[in-house]
Formats: sequence, C-alpha cells, structure tokens
Amino acid sequence: MPLIIESDNPDLIESYLADKYYLSNLTSEVVPENDTIGLPAIKFLIDRAKFTPAQKSQAVFLIRSGHLITPAGQNALLKTLEESKPEEQFIITTTNHHLLLPTISSRCQLVRLISTTQPATDQLLLKQLIAGLTASPAAIIGQSDKLIGDRPREKLDQIIAALKQANRRLPTKKRIKIISLALTARSDLERNINPKLAIDHFLLTAAKIIH
Repeated sequence: MPLIIESDNPDLIESYLADKYYLSNLTSEVVPENDTIGLPAIKFLIDRAKFTPAQKSQAVFLIRSGHLITPAGQNALLKTLEESKPEEQFIITTTNHHLLLPTISSRCQLVRLISTTQPATDQLLLKQLIAGLTASPAAIIGQSDKLIGDRPREKLDQIIAALKQANRRLPTKKRIKIISLALTARSDLERNINPKLAIDHFLLTAAKIIH
C-alpha cells in the first residue's frame, strides 16, 4: 500500500526510510524544484513505474515534500497509487499530510514520525514566540520579521514542532489552537499568499489565545 510519511524532522524520515530498506530499493525519486513539484515530474515518475521490470522484488518510488505537488500533479497520481502492484512501493514524505488532497490521503497509509527530543533551537524559538506574543499588537507586528526571518516556512515548521512538545509551557487547549493557526499560516505560504500578511495574522491571533 502507498505510504505517506509525515514528520517535522527530516532526519527522522531519512532514518525511517533507511531502516525499512526503502532507500536501498529506490527506483525513482522526485524532489521539489523552486518549492513546487509539477505535473511533468509526476508523469516521469508514473512512466518509470510502468516500465519497471516485473522480476524486481521491490521498486520504491519516492516523492519528497509531497505537499508541494501541484493539484494537477496530485490528480495525475491518483490512478497510479490506486493500481500499484505488490512489488511497487510509493512513498510520499511531508511535514503535513493535510496539505495533500483528501483523495491522495485516502489511498495511502499514514505513518507519523514524532521526535522524542526537542532540539535546543526549537526550544529557544518557542520561548521567543511566547515572550513576543505577550507584547502589544504593534510590537508583535514589528518583531514578526525578526522572529520569522527570510525562511518563514522553515521557521513555522520549527514552531509547529516545538509546540507539539510544549506540554509544560502552554495549556493543551491553547497549544492545539496555536498549532492549528501555524498550520493554516503554513498552508497560506504554500499558496503564495503574502508571507508578511500570513505571519502577522498568525502572530496576532495566537497572541489573543495566549492572553
């Protein structure tokens, strides 16, 4: 059955792929170009699957950062996932499976990989976030660039990972609400919404939850 492997930690994904011997049986791999995976890349993967020798014991077809596949690419992949052969293993990695089409998710088994330790950088970022959210709205907007920097997607992924481990820093209900807000902001960035607007909205709404 096709797999969706979800984790905020790329090292966990690599370790899982290696432990399951998927990397040693890798037949074809698709990676994003300019933060997207277009229809041509998916069609190439599908063609590789069609012409894989039948005698091969396992053929692994890996799509990294599957949430970056365009809607057209995801739709083109549906039939291939549904009709995959026993010796074919399709794997889609992602930081958030909710960013995939429901029709893709329904055809795959979801594997969530959760880190048991929280990196010090994530702890520091979370501490800065909580401290910043107690400031005035004007101050929050003023510091959003400093908090997120020039890599908003990466920083949001770190914030989400940190929040998932923040049992002692935030009450559960507040933590879940802020995680949901961060995931929405992450989705907005994927849809090329103005990063400044997406981040400011996330921070201002999260501040109301903190208070």
